[in-house]
Amino acid sequence: MKKTIFLLIFINCVASSAPVDVWIKMVREGKRIDIGISKFVSKDIKNIKVVQEIQNTLRDDLMFTRMFNIIDPGWQYIPDKIVSEKWKRYGVDLVVHGEVSVDKHEYVLKGTIYDVETTQKIYEQEFKSADPRFVAHLYCDHVILYFTGEYGIATTRIVFVNDMTSNKEIYIMDYDGHNLRQITDYKSITIYPRVSPDGKKIIYTTYKYGNPDLYIMNIDGSQPQPLSTKQGLNITANWSFDGQKIIITMTRAQHSPNLFLLDLSSQIMKRITKGTWADISGYFSPNNREIVFVSDRAGVPQMYISDIDGINVRRLPTSGYTDSPVWSPDGKHIAFCMKTEKKLFDIYIYNIPKNEYYRLTQDSGSNENPYFSPDGRYIVFSSNRFGKYELFTMFIDGSNQRRITALKGNSFTPCWTPRRI
Repeated sequence: MKKTIFLLIFINCVASSAPVDVWIKMVREGKRIDIGISKFVSKDIKNIKVVQEIQNTLRDDLMFTRMFNIIDPGWQYIPDKIVSEKWKRYGVDLVVHGEVSVDKHEYVLKGTIYDVETTQKIYEQEFKSADPRFVAHLYCDHVILYFTGEYGIATTRIVFVNDMTSNKEIYIMDYDGHNLRQITDYKSITIYPRVSPDGKKIIYTTYKYGNPDLYIMNIDGSQPQPLSTKQGLNITANWSFDGQKIIITMTRAQHSPNLFLLDLSSQIMKRITKGTWADISGYFSPNNREIVFVSDRAGVPQMYISDIDGINVRRLPTSGYTDSPVWSPDGKHIAFCMKTEKKLFDIYIYNIPKNEYYRLTQDSGSNENPYFSPDGRYIVFSSNRFGKYELFTMFIDGSNQRRITALKGNSFTPCWTPRRI
């Protein structure tokens, strides 16, 4: 099945018998792929509310991708020619169905995809979890895998900083804003969390002990351990894509901030920039051989790329004060923010092969701290467009900007985790 994807606009379809919502459409080789959501079922009547939650979660996950035309009429699909004709009248090509059961303390979702034309089952798999939303997320990621050859991002999470307790602490939530949990309680300033490529660890900076120290902890907040506690700055640390190294912004003695490379296996720290200017916010390329960073060596903070040993430095030509560069997983783009004429920040994308950049946000407050999803299709960022800093997502082209969820306090420096399998 070939998979050329085109995105069309939002439409609303009203049938003669009942209204049916229709969303973003995917076109494959000129044929529109319309996916119907069957009413999910369970043999255990006590599971009715849970079954509905799982179905709604899957529908929302699929809608978020903007890959399909989602039709949810509220009916149960049965692989029968007469029933299929009814679904075909709405243009449905395939139907996603689910059957929920309970195995000890876990929900079991048997996900099935039917071809409406033939009534044949073309996909079936079971998913298990104690969290009903998570089984839906797993199902969605595998539906995306079936159609595109790559997993979706429904099982990912967002790690970020929030000040709802009057202190800056680290929190984690599902990519869609559910299951919020506070994972530090230092009652201090804790900033810039970054999740390891395997999804098991978080590095972060805390002022709990008076100095901005770099720490590492498990993804659930347990077992915090110091990584770099040298007097001075130990901030904006980022992992290499293979998880073997960390690049840190540090100051030594009275020197300006510079970039240091920490090899986690040997615990050897190596200084890789040595100017009298400030070099900060280093971020690895996906091949782990280069870094992008911000330096004011030209008088204004600008983005530079160098080898990981600090040589072969070249500037990425932009027109203003830049900050927070992050490399896309495919290595083709760098997202960053740049100060506008209004002294606010907007988010931009630098296209490395074309050596050009373009703006993603505009006239919507200050937009900062971009970070790519694991598949590189989305960007999470912070914005104060509604009066305080909140977390938003958008597509890599800047479309479909939307707030993840409403939280108390301000939210900053989001980081997208890998998929949970």
